[in-house]
Amino acid sequence: MDLYIKDFVGANTALAPSKGYPIHDAIKESIDKKETVFLDFHDMELITTAFLNAAIGKLYAEFTSDILNQYLKIKFISPTDVVLLKKVIDTAKLYFKDPEGYERLIKEKLNG
Repeated sequence: MDLYIKDFVGANTALAPSKGYPIHDAIKESIDKKETVFLDFHDMELITTAFLNAAIGKLYAEFTSDILNQYLKIKFISPTDVVLLKKVIDTAKLYFKDPEGYERLIKEKLNG
């Protein structure tokens, strides 16, 4: 299944988490059915980590990295957005591995 980001957000920018939730739901539904999802970033000009967290990061709470690597494929993403996506994925993996520990670590870092 091909999911075109632009079709979901209605523009060439993906900024708000609220725009990412329907994409997350479509990806999850397809993976639950063991269908490969091709997430297509063609013509997207601006994407935020907030959007990517809602669309993709949350999936790491629901699926293993192996499952996501098998069923979720990324197409036509810019090199700049690849960097953002990698940060989102790395953070999601750390967070969902131990949410309480991650929160504690963040608080310790912020409070000195």
